Amino acid sequence: MATKKKHFDAVAASRRWRVETGKCLAAMTPEERREHLHRTTDAFFAKKPTRRLAPAHR
Repeated sequence: MATKKKHFDAVAASRRWRVETGKCLAAMTPEERREHLHRTTDAFFAKKPTRRLAPAHR
């Protein structure tokens, strides 16, 4: 049985994001890092959810 080629590799994308984010945060001072994380956390929770999850079937 032939396998299909992946169009998007979520694990690789997540790894790239973590590495780049780590580099960005490591280059900041502790105060800059704290402010950046507060700002991004506030922005995340200020957004409305884009979709609702379907109820779990029992």
